Formats: sequence, structure tokens, C-alpha cells
Amino acid sequence: MGKTPESRDRQKANLNKGREKRAIKVNDIRRKPGPFSPVYNNNIIRFLEDHYYIPETKAPVKLEGWQKEKIFIPLFELDPETGLRRYNLGLVGLPKKNAKSTMAAMIANYFLFQDEEFGEIILTANSKDQSSWIIFDKLKKSLLMNREQFKHVKILDDAIEVKKTRTVARIIAPNYRTASGTNPSLTLWDELWAFELDTARKFWDELSESPVRKQPLALVFSYAGFDEDSLLFELYKSGLEGKDPKMFFLWEHKNLASWITKDYLRTQKRRLRPNTYLRLHENRWTSSESAFIPLEQWDDCVDRTHKPLIPGVIPSPPLYCSIDIGIKHDSSAVVGVYRDRSLVKLGMAECWIPSKKQPLDIDESVGRYLREANKSFNLKVVYYDPYQCHQLATELKKEGIRMEEFPQTTDRLTQMGQNLYNLITGGNLLLYPHGEMRRHAEKTLAKEVQRGFRLIKGKASQRIDLIIALAMACQGCVQKAQSKPGRVYIVGD
Repeated sequence: MGKTPESRDRQKANLNKGREKRAIKVNDIRRKPGPFSPVYNNNIIRFLEDHYYIPETKAPVKLEGWQKEKIFIPLFELDPETGLRRYNLGLVGLPKKNAKSTMAAMIANYFLFQDEEFGEIILTANSKDQSSWIIFDKLKKSLLMNREQFKHVKILDDAIEVKKTRTVARIIAPNYRTASGTNPSLTLWDELWAFELDTARKFWDELSESPVRKQPLALVFSYAGFDEDSLLFELYKSGLEGKDPKMFFLWEHKNLASWITKDYLRTQKRRLRPNTYLRLHENRWTSSESAFIPLEQWDDCVDRTHKPLIPGVIPSPPLYCSIDIGIKHDSSAVVGVYRDRSLVKLGMAECWIPSKKQPLDIDESVGRYLREANKSFNLKVVYYDPYQCHQLATELKKEGIRMEEFPQTTDRLTQMGQNLYNLITGGNLLLYPHGEMRRHAEKTLAKEVQRGFRLIKGKASQRIDLIIALAMACQGCVQKAQSKPGRVYIVGD
């Protein structure tokens, strides 16, 4: 206790306040009905605000007005004639980061404790890993934080079982064979835009409404896609038409969540390609292919005072080079870049175009160019796709040139395309005037894929090899800079 009467009085007052707060908390817990209580029948909002815990706050969720009014109240509206839920199918389209997966987990939590016994809740997305990580993980974390719910469940690696009712929530991969034999009371689909049509259709049919369930629900949370020949677009059109009285449909272009700030959206708009921003943050359908970069942004990176490296004029900085090979019909290219503080600078670029009658001699063109460059400059590394030029790379390695494989897998193509885009839009790429490279940039398209976009050509006859080689070289350059201890290298800010 304190040494003076005043300090002792303050300590006693603080202790009393603490006891009062704990007593209030205990009383609140005691007054809160258990998760199976009938007071929650047809009252999902009260259930969630009592029982669904948010990891960030470690407390029950406080739903925002739009979540209540636009989603939970209408979605769980009862049909006055049957006394059952009005809808057995739902499509909720919202922009990115508007809590789609969290709301899906909330609904799964409600069905675990308040729907019929022996229920089967299916969680799925465009891959089993994704659905496990997003919806299942959110559901699991909420249960772990809620002692009243946790004591009633058994949590496995990919399933959650309620001991009392034998209701099970589990994740399954998007394969119609894995869905065969299921009898779901609730099916939650996350980001349906990424499903391929044939796979999605068979899978969807296998998980279709079960006639033995009293009031089943299939619910899709997603933002827009770019493929009108898709299951998501079919559902979207059906929702717009409004002819299915059993279908709940909400498609919002505005960001409704209070945590989505104007500053966040401005940053995303600056960093993302226009079509990508529209699709992710305005929930609008876009084309899967569009121009990689506006030419005016490309031209902004060109400095007419900047020159290609000249042998023997100044000491050469470490060059990160790459090769993109074409033999019979396509061109071949070599590009070298180097770092200068926060900039990636173009140091050299060369392109060879074969004729129809005479294919390109790779060793006499690309090989000779790299050998000369190795004599004149400090070639740090040369990246190459082993599928394209394994033989040349083997020969150059024997001659002492450091060759490093850069397989053009989907993930690598996505990373290098995004990195090059960030460098251009962030003002971190410096180019010297190069007409052929500019023409290649003009012909380069970006094709949306599940994890971003990859660089492609619009027509088979068009050439984009200098841009592919530039993207490979820049990716290697930035990665090496980021891997150095103590160095922070920011691209695109």
C-alpha cells in the first residue's frame, strides 16, 4: 500500500473500480445466452454480436449498419407462408477488403450452432488451400477465442464438428469428385470469379440444393471477374434479371466498409493497372486483356540525356542481364540494367529479328553479344529460361559468364510483370531512347490471372521480347537489392 493516506485512498479506489469492471464483465457473460439458445432463432445479428469474435479486437463483432441492413436482415428474412428462410441461393458482390470472407465465416458460425442437427457446412474456393486459409481460419480463430463455443466443438485440420448436434463444417477442394455424396445444409463459395467454367459447373451441380434439407443455403461471396463465359457471370446476370424468387442478390460498386479510406483507395489506384483497380476496388467486370502500360507513362521514364553504357568510358556498374529467345518466327532480345540509388537504369538492349527463310543463329548473335559485353562490362548475372536456351547457357557458363536459370512459370511471369509496372508507375525506372523497345511496349498486353497478371502479345506476329527481357532483368535486379542485409529498397511508392 501507499505510504501516505492519499496514496492509499487512490489505490483502494482503483482496486474498487477494477472489481466493478470485472463484475460487470462477469455479469454480462452470465446474461449472454449460450450458442444453442432459442433466443437466437432467426436472429443472426444478435447471435453474431454475442458470439462471433474478431481476432483483431479479441471481442465479439460490432456489425456495421450496411452489414445488417443490406446483407444479414434481408438474407435471413422468413417467408410468411412457410416460416422458413426466403432464400436458398445468394450472390454477394463487394469490392476487395469489404469483409466478404469474414462475413462468410460469421454465417458458418451461425449455422454450426443454430441450424438443423447433423448439418453439413461446405467451405470452398478456387483452391483448397485458399478456402482453408481464409474462411476456415477465420471461423477457427473465432471459436478458439470464444470459450462458450469452443467447449462444444472438436477442431481438426480441415473440419470442425459440433459435439452436441454432429454438425460439421469442412473444406473441400474444387473438384466435382470431392463433392460427390455430400448433403450440404450450407455451401459457402469464396471468390467464384477464379473458377474455370467446366470445373465450376460440375462442382456447382454436385453441391446443388439438397431436397432432404429443411432450408439449405448456397451463398457466394466474390468481387467481379473478367470472363463473361463463367459461372459467376451467369449468376450475376440471373441476379440482375431478378426472375428467381429464391435468389438473394447484392452487387455493390461502392466500398461500404468504414475502414476503407480514401487514402487507401488513392494508393491502390496509383499502384494498380486501371482494369485491375476497377475490378478489385469498384467490383466492375473488365476485360482479361488490356494494354500493359499507357505509352505516356512509358515515355515519362525516358531521359534523353541518359545513354547506353559505352565500353571503356567509365567503370561499369554491376549489370543484371536477361535473355529472351525466339528462333524461327519470334525475335530475340538481351537487356541489361543496373541500380543507381532508388533507380533501376537501362544499361544496354539489343534485339535480333529472324527472317522466314533464315532462322536466327543464337550463338552467333546472342552468344557473341554476351561474350563482348562480358569483356566490356561487369556482368553480374545473366538470367535465362532453360527451356529456351539451355545449350547456349551451358557454353557461356564454361566461358566464365554467370548464368542463372529463370523459368518462365506463371508465378514468375506474374511477379516480374507487376515489378516492372511498379517501377514504371513509381518513377523508379530510367530508360534511354530506344524506338524498338518502345514499339514492343506498345504491343505488350497484360492478361489477368488468379494472382495478378502476366505479359502477353496481342497477336502471334507481334514482338514483345525486349519487354519480357527488361522485366526479367528488373526482377533480378530488385530481388538482389532486397536480399542484401540492411538495405531497404522501395519500388512503386
